[in-house]
Amino acid sequence: MRPRTIALSLCLLASCARIPEHELAPITQNAGCKSLKEESIASGEWPADRWWEEMHDPVLTDLIERALRASPTLKKAEERLKAACQVALQKRAALFPQVNVEITDLWAHLSKDGFFRAFAPTVPDVVNDFFIGLSFSYEFDFWGKNRDLWKAALGETCARAAERKQAELILTTSIAYTYAELQFLLTKRDLLQERSSNRSALTGVRSRRETNALDTAMDPLFSKAMQLNVDALLAESSQEIAEQIHKLKQLSGIGQDGKLDVQLMILHPLKVALPENLSMDLLGRRPDLVAQRLRAEAAGRVIDAKKTDFYPNINLYGLLGFDGVFWDKLFKKGSLDAGLIPAFHLPIFTAGRLQAQLMEAVAEYNEAVRGYEELILRAAQEVADGLTKVVFLQKEIEVRKGSLQVAEKQRSIVTRRMEHALDTRGQFLDACDEVLDKQLTLASLEYGQQLAQIALIRALGGGFHE
Repeated sequence: MRPRTIALSLCLLASCARIPEHELAPITQNAGCKSLKEESIASGEWPADRWWEEMHDPVLTDLIERALRASPTLKKAEERLKAACQVALQKRAALFPQVNVEITDLWAHLSKDGFFRAFAPTVPDVVNDFFIGLSFSYEFDFWGKNRDLWKAALGETCARAAERKQAELILTTSIAYTYAELQFLLTKRDLLQERSSNRSALTGVRSRRETNALDTAMDPLFSKAMQLNVDALLAESSQEIAEQIHKLKQLSGIGQDGKLDVQLMILHPLKVALPENLSMDLLGRRPDLVAQRLRAEAAGRVIDAKKTDFYPNINLYGLLGFDGVFWDKLFKKGSLDAGLIPAFHLPIFTAGRLQAQLMEAVAEYNEAVRGYEELILRAAQEVADGLTKVVFLQKEIEVRKGSLQVAEKQRSIVTRRMEHALDTRGQFLDACDEVLDKQLTLASLEYGQQLAQIALIRALGGGFHE
């Protein structure tokens, strides 16, 4: 019998539906940004988990911590993660036998001339068939289908967890970015107020000189126009400050009715270093990359599960309980009912259904891999752009500092010359205005570098690690 059994098994396997040929895209293992080491920026560690504390601003820290506790965006991501966990538990349940309590009451009215009553007239016309017992079912997972589906669901759960971290990263960097913009606007407002006062004094000097026939009428008009331009910029900055405060309230979950008092703080520049092994480690440091890779790996598990549909499948169904038409005799020995039903399933002809399902899973896997590759390219670009911006802003800051020093020296010279009646007060006020203009330009670059550092922290994953 053994040779016959082996031959029958081989025939069955040969006659079943065939798995179509398919090509799976390889998952990239490198971010392709080794050349970024050539940028003139110090090497060091990855950003810390609570990187915003390096800005030494208690108001900012409070805003971020409040957002991490109350943000609807994070809560929504947490609910998505919980849902994925429950799906994984559902898939895991298929690995175990299923046992259920079965209680049925089959009511039937039997025809007098029907099969039963025609041969057995004593059978009553109305019958209740009761059954109380347990049902048992189990699918033998010889080929690992249910295990693959469970692991795919676990992969999706881990991807949702990484997406939650990505939402947290976007939230914290957005708050820090908006807060830094607000600090610049407060600095800009103070400098513009000084320029407005300076311009107002200069307009008064030019008007008196025009009255005394020392200047033409064009000079005070020109000064007045410059003063009005500065006043317009001051009004614009006040509007921008209000809008940034509104945005901070929204991001931190305070709400527009909440109170938020932000004062101008001393700028503590962030110092983001270039990590070692950037090209390799970046793939495990950005939560969006980790989520996409896990989702692609989960899609690969689905392919493995789809392949098992082409193989033989064995299920087992059992029943144990009491069955009877008389309630008073239902739980007696004579009413005991039991059954065991093994089932063997082998697909032979499915009109291409199984092949189409497999190729659909292959296409979804390849799509996930290509999406991962696309995200890697974008992540590498974001890191490269961030590094470039930080480096070149630092170079421009050094130039602008030199320009400010020149303007301050000119103001100092004009001050001494005015004390000896060699220059006028109008020339002194012009020199002061030039210094204020240089200070505003330098402040915009310094805060611009701070913003670039925050963007670089987001590009590097903000302290996340797999």
